[in-house]
Amino acid sequence: MEAIPPDLPSRGARAALAASVSRGEVSPRELVAEALARIEALDGPLNAVVALRAEEALVEASSAPRTGPLAGLPLLVKDLASCAGMVTTYGSPWFADRAPDVVDDAAVARLRAAGAIVVGRSNVPAFGHTAFTTNLVFGTTRSPWSLERSPGGSSGGSAAALAAGMVPLATTSDGGGSVRGPASLSGLVGYKPTNGAIGRNVIPRWMDFSTMGCAGSSVADVLLEASVVVGPVPGDLLSVDSVDLVPALPRRVLACPSLRGPGAVDAPIAAGFDDACALVADTLGLPLEVVDEPVDPLTALWWAMIACVQLAESLADLRDRWDEAEPSLKLQLDIGAQVGAFDYVAAERRRFAQCARLDALLGDDAVLLTPTTNATSWPAEGPLPDHAGERAGDPLVALNCADLNMTGHPAVSVPWGHDPDGVPFGMQLIAPRRRDGLALGLAHAIELARPWPLTAPGFRPFLT
Repeated sequence: MEAIPPDLPSRGARAALAASVSRGEVSPRELVAEALARIEALDGPLNAVVALRAEEALVEASSAPRTGPLAGLPLLVKDLASCAGMVTTYGSPWFADRAPDVVDDAAVARLRAAGAIVVGRSNVPAFGHTAFTTNLVFGTTRSPWSLERSPGGSSGGSAAALAAGMVPLATTSDGGGSVRGPASLSGLVGYKPTNGAIGRNVIPRWMDFSTMGCAGSSVADVLLEASVVVGPVPGDLLSVDSVDLVPALPRRVLACPSLRGPGAVDAPIAAGFDDACALVADTLGLPLEVVDEPVDPLTALWWAMIACVQLAESLADLRDRWDEAEPSLKLQLDIGAQVGAFDYVAAERRRFAQCARLDALLGDDAVLLTPTTNATSWPAEGPLPDHAGERAGDPLVALNCADLNMTGHPAVSVPWGHDPDGVPFGMQLIAPRRRDGLALGLAHAIELARPWPLTAPGFRPFLT
């Protein structure tokens, strides 16, 4: 097993592009022009990009300094994150005609300061409320792996654009799996940090759960982005001063085939899980133990209760328009408005219990391996599956993700296999809080042992 290099973030494609800019081998304007050309040529059937600032980006690129870890890299900003000079619609007609933002989200500001140049916006489901990307403003985003299938949500637009090689960099965020699910379904690495690791100056609607994340074709690319965006922000009470991003192997690996209970996983993913366990134990030589119920299987239900309340409260001033929303969004808003205070506080108390349970299980040196999704891919227009394996009638069964937003633990999804429709699925690596580097380090070891393609079939990595 090759040792994890201490300079891993500098070894990825993003670092290579930025280094080419710094050496004068390519200009920021050339990179922006290439991104705009690729978007024009490739995005039609995918519908990943919903707004462009082409002229502004070209002007910025013409005078951009050739410095910074992301020098000259074209950037798409997810349509949930504030981006000065562009409208954040949240994928909703209620906000489609609002004024352009006057401030950047903290993560967007850090990416720009590192040299990235915003070229446009990526699509989302309305308010990021579900795990497929379609809305009443811009329509449906489709997977570059199969146009009939979804790239996931809510970061589906960013994931599809990255998997198609349209841009080298796109923002993502994660309140219940919105980085990891799209990464899994798009053949990417997706990283949700320890809650609070990326401070927030614009507080999201799911204020207890949502964090900006990082997605890319390789662990090195994700680590480079993380090294730029991770850091506290004054005024964010969940912000933490530091997390350990240094990639390292855990001393032991725990494994659970589904966080939703026994048998709650589709057969292709269950087989992939067994293969992943074998690779970790036999190829990487790490001690591995299969465990049952690392968190209570009801954790996702308690997460959903809190999330619905927070979303409904954030849109209370538009309550007379809730009937106009998509059925899936209206259902969440109505549920949130009906939850009583005692039930809400009881769900919040369960957060502490589940966090303590997972803390005790992981200690400070273990990583938990589980499939990122329990269900194989779903239609581009939805709905989200309510069945996986032997479990049916469960609207939260599709993903093993929201549990970690509930507890605050970091998690990384790595590409692993493909379902019968040819759409990828991933394995999720969950580390102790603030020890994010253990999940990233194991992800890198898996990447070395079992490399994956950098883009979907028929697409080219950006400028390689």
